[in-house]
This record gives sequence, C-alpha cells and structure tokens, in this order.
Amino acid sequence: MTMTGGGAKNTLGTVMSALAVIAIGLFCISLVWGSWTRTFLVEARSFGATLTFRGNANAWELEQAALCRERAAPVLVADGDAALCPAAAFSVTGPDPRTIAWPDKAEVRLRLQPDNSLMIEGISGTEPALAEGDRLVVPAETWRRHGALVVNGSITFGGGIAPGANDYLVSGRWEARQESLASSMFRPTMEIVKQGELSRGASAEIWRGGWLWGLFAEGRPATVYGHVTPSFDSDTPGMVLSALSETSRVEMHLRYYGLEAFAVIRPDALDTIMTSPVLLAAAAVLGVLALILDVGKSLRGDGSAGRPTVTWFRRWLSRRE
Repeated sequence: MTMTGGGAKNTLGTVMSALAVIAIGLFCISLVWGSWTRTFLVEARSFGATLTFRGNANAWELEQAALCRERAAPVLVADGDAALCPAAAFSVTGPDPRTIAWPDKAEVRLRLQPDNSLMIEGISGTEPALAEGDRLVVPAETWRRHGALVVNGSITFGGGIAPGANDYLVSGRWEARQESLASSMFRPTMEIVKQGELSRGASAEIWRGGWLWGLFAEGRPATVYGHVTPSFDSDTPGMVLSALSETSRVEMHLRYYGLEAFAVIRPDALDTIMTSPVLLAAAAVLGVLALILDVGKSLRGDGSAGRPTVTWFRRWLSRRE
C-alpha cells in the first residue's frame, strides 16, 4: 500500500504531537517528583511546651532562676519562696544567675505560671543539669525582659487539654516550605506550598515522614531549630515559640481534645502544582504556544479553518487586506 505525501505528513505530525505530549508529561512528573523534601515553620503563643534536646549545643543562660529540689517527704514548715515553688514539697535556693548545659536527649517541660514566672521542669535525661522532678523557676520580673532560649531538638507546642489545664496553646500559624526541581532550576528558593493557623487548645509537633504518603514512616519527631522568648505585649500573654524544622520528608501532627488519632498535615503533589509559580508560568507558556501552533496551521490551510479559536484571527487579517 502506497501512502500519499499528505498522509505521511499527517502521520508524522501525529507522531510528533504524541512525543511532545509524552515529553511534557514526563517533564511535569519530574518536577513534582523532586518535591518530596520540605521544611515546616511554626510560630506559636503558648502557656506550655515540651522540649527534647539533641546534641550538645543546648546551653541556656538564665539571668535569675530559683532551683526547686523535690523533697523526699513533704514538710509542714519550710524555708523558701512559696510564690516560686510550693515550700512544703520543694526546697528552694536562689534565685541566682545560672548556666544550664542540657545533655543530649534531655526532656524538659516549660510552663508559664499564673504569676507570669517561667517554670522549667526536668522530665527525663536531664542529669546532671537538673534532676528529674526538680524545677527551675525564672521570676516574672526577670522573664519579662529575658533573652531568647534556643532549642536544637524537638518541640511539642502546647500541652494536652484536660480539666483545669493551664499549659495549653493559645494561637499560632505554620507554613510548609518546599524546594522543588521546578524552582531550583531558576533560583535557590523555597516556596510556600501549604499554610494554616493553629487553634487554641491544639497540640502540634513536627515528625519525620516517609515514602508513599507516610506508609514507611521513621516514627520519630523531626529535628527543629528554634527559640523561646517572652511576650512583650501585656495584652497577649504566653511565651512565644518559633521553630524551623530540618529539610526532609517531614509532616505536622495535630492533636485535639477528645480525639485519639492525630491529624496529619502532609503537602502532596497537588499542593505543589497549585502553588508553584514556575509550573503555573510553564502552563501559561505552553497554552500560548499551542494557540500559536493552532493559528499557524490555520494560515497554512490544512483543514483547520473552521476552528473557533482562529476564526477571529482570519477575519482580522481579511479586514487588514
């Protein structure tokens, strides 16, 4: 069977169009496929938080802090400042300037007390800096003007809600920032692919995720780099926590009162496509190129004259002539 010149031309055009579509599809997949790693930025105002330190670069300089050592047995009368710690359960020394070098894997709980003093309680692994159950209390007048306390480890923003709880999260916001192949080809920057607010009473923590939508998760909190500062606005109480997570396959876990399972915030490929200016610009350029090719075919008279997309252009040309 002999193929005419026009038939061969049409076949070649079809093959070239199919190859172009496949190439564009593979290109878009490669752009999204390179968008698995991300970082989370969290800024929150809270009355409480739990910190777990990692490494040996966590040293706090406390301007004034009282050391409250837990008594072996309660006493009815004891010396000490009952406003900082209950004198019946703790022996109080200070307040004095203190430098605390937190060991690796030490876990402490921060709580802003009703009198606006900051309580730091040792939970586990805090020896020799602080025995488990002992407390450091920064008086309110000192904490009000205190410097930043840096954290290299993991942070749980807010305590669990329960009747009478006073260490809950007040408010906050978060951003998921991602560096995809689409953006890194043109500039070294990270794009915000998802963002939201933290509601009062929630508890937030950033975790390491895994491939295939978290099915192979590593099961541990992600490393964050952050700081704790006092609130300088008397109308908005609470300590201010800000943290940026490691760049990895991370996700945010949110816990709410009354729910056993936590909510997972994990940006996906659709978030990347909808928020990437590079991908949106590429889609616009491809659309313009497709329109130009359509107009070119119409002007060559290859049977596309009846297409509505080029009718207006041909009429405009006829008027010009």
